[in-house]
Amino acid sequence: MAGNQNQTGEQSVNETERYLELTPKSRAIWEEAKNYLPGGDSRNSIFWEPYPFFVESSSGCHVIDADGVDRVDFINTMTTMILGHAPKVVMQAVEEQLAKGVAYNAPNEHQVRLAKILCQRIPSFDLLRFTNSGTEATLNTLRAARAFTGKSRFAKAEGGYHGTHDSVTVSLRVNPDQAGDADRPNALPSSAGLPDGVVEQVLIIPFNDTQASLKLLEENKDELAAVIVEPVLGSVGMVPATPDFLAMLREFTQANGIILIFDEVISFRVAPGGSQQYYGITPDMTALGKIIGGGFAVGAFGGRRDIMEQYDPTTPDGPSVSHAGTFNANPVTMVAGATTLEQLTPDVYRRLAELTEELRKGLRDACAELEVPVQVTGLGSLFGIHFTDGEIRGYRDVAAGNNALRHQMFLGLMNEGFLTASNLVGSLSTEMAEPEIDAFVDAFKKVLARQL
Repeated sequence: MAGNQNQTGEQSVNETERYLELTPKSRAIWEEAKNYLPGGDSRNSIFWEPYPFFVESSSGCHVIDADGVDRVDFINTMTTMILGHAPKVVMQAVEEQLAKGVAYNAPNEHQVRLAKILCQRIPSFDLLRFTNSGTEATLNTLRAARAFTGKSRFAKAEGGYHGTHDSVTVSLRVNPDQAGDADRPNALPSSAGLPDGVVEQVLIIPFNDTQASLKLLEENKDELAAVIVEPVLGSVGMVPATPDFLAMLREFTQANGIILIFDEVISFRVAPGGSQQYYGITPDMTALGKIIGGGFAVGAFGGRRDIMEQYDPTTPDGPSVSHAGTFNANPVTMVAGATTLEQLTPDVYRRLAELTEELRKGLRDACAELEVPVQVTGLGSLFGIHFTDGEIRGYRDVAAGNNALRHQMFLGLMNEGFLTASNLVGSLSTEMAEPEIDAFVDAFKKVLARQL
């Protein structure tokens, strides 16, 4: 494509035009898809302008789209594919199970295998149950907390994503101009269609602002059943909690008989026992998803025995909290999840964290060389790129970044053969090594130079 040289000597490129040139078949599929699916898909979270590409196949750390474009996958299905795509050991285990059936109207032994692994690794798990999504997992943690405490309100961090059920669809990616003071955020609906009273059930606290959050929590302590938090604020930017923030939440909830819930759907990637192992802070309940299903739809929730026994049908009065689901703990997912976790040894987690730190450093160095302000966040194998010179502590710091540059970088990286989430968050898989890290940093620097 013709263009003019910019101030760095790079040939200027219209990233959108280049993307359109690379993806005509995806565009045609998308145009047809809009006749049957609102917006052409079933996940708003993976729509991007001008349109998303459609995947033809994936293997290892590569994703091939309908136009045959091969991209190295640095988001891994929103952090799910920690072993990469179609890992042989998982595929073999799944194929063996498929020959025996997909789902049964009775329990299967594979859920015991996966549950045992999770209880052995996760400090907060005495007992657990499986679901089919992280949304169902967080829904059940909050329901259990309400049943256990007899209270209904709960607190969550501004910008925290805990799935799509009504209770948590509050104060996600809000407009800061409408959200009140940073140290006393307003609770705002994040979707139309929420029932009356839902927003009033939620206390919003500022992530990583320990003193402001504690003040709000103390003011509302008599009404709160639970505090739910992501130890790494995931979808908005992979922002780790500070140790003092999580320690405050643990101390406050213990002192006031409130259930502390860690949403580790994403942050379970950080260590074998999740972020709670990394930080050394054990919540009362934990919600899981993504990597524990080995690429299949999954969720899990669990915690203290006295809380989880509310689901037990063998107690004299039966379960006090209802929980069902035709595909809960289906054998295919359980086999894939158990096989995946068995590959994830402490050495594997350590190696992923080291590689990701190399990536974060490389991105910072590239931006420093080109004199572009950046903050690169993350923990373990998670990373987020934010074009701002301000410290990233919570949602509003992320929202204040250069969103226009972020979008051009996202398109440019795809044009160069690399995939992240559209807001430049990502994660590594075990299929990656130094060559993929170096290539990503080189492409990032090349695309960034084109924007100057």
